[in-house]
Amino acid sequence: MNSTPSRRHRHRLTAAFAVAAGLLVTGPLLPASPAVAVPISASPATGPTGSTMTATNDTTSVRMSSATLDTVGSLVLRRLVLADPVAASKWSSGKPIADPAREQAVVDQAVGLARQQGVDPELVSRVVRAQITASKVVQRGLVDRWTHDPRSAPTTAPDLSTIRPQLDAIDTELVTAIGAVQTEAQDPRCAHVVDAERKRLAVGLDSLHRKGVHVAWSGFCAAPGD
Repeated sequence: MNSTPSRRHRHRLTAAFAVAAGLLVTGPLLPASPAVAVPISASPATGPTGSTMTATNDTTSVRMSSATLDTVGSLVLRRLVLADPVAASKWSSGKPIADPAREQAVVDQAVGLARQQGVDPELVSRVVRAQITASKVVQRGLVDRWTHDPRSAPTTAPDLSTIRPQLDAIDTELVTAIGAVQTEAQDPRCAHVVDAERKRLAVGLDSLHRKGVHVAWSGFCAAPGD
């Protein structure tokens, strides 16, 4: 099999790293997530949790309720995109993908902030851990790709010390955003609303980053009986 990457594949990789490089220059204010129109009812009703719903159409209700998760979703995507330069940095330096001590410190910091803000610490712990797992899914996917096709691998990479402050800033925003929608995690429709948000964020992403988005939302909804 010819291992030379297709012109389209090389173009996608070049574009991905151009985006990643832009993130490192602009800081945590990253580009907006892929735009997807959210249907707006002419006469919406506001539910008890503050989400907007219509009482006459279940499908419309789910789509419109998912808008309450858009702020969290945008932060999820911003964080996930940073997995690309992180992977490039680790590829260049030879560092392992997993870093248990750093990962635990990130969770502990988020949980501490959640307690200060009166946000459910268990929910924050689940969500932040899911973000870390999603990032590692993308990092491993990229490293595997570069291992099998070294010509597609990055030749330059940022230092992790320039990326981690951006991740920390996003995690701080994420705790506040989770606090604004923490009641949604207990809602019986949570899984449906999260699924709609996943689909919104997945538009325009490749299969690896779509998988990352799926994993990133895996910790939001409370398990039945919680």
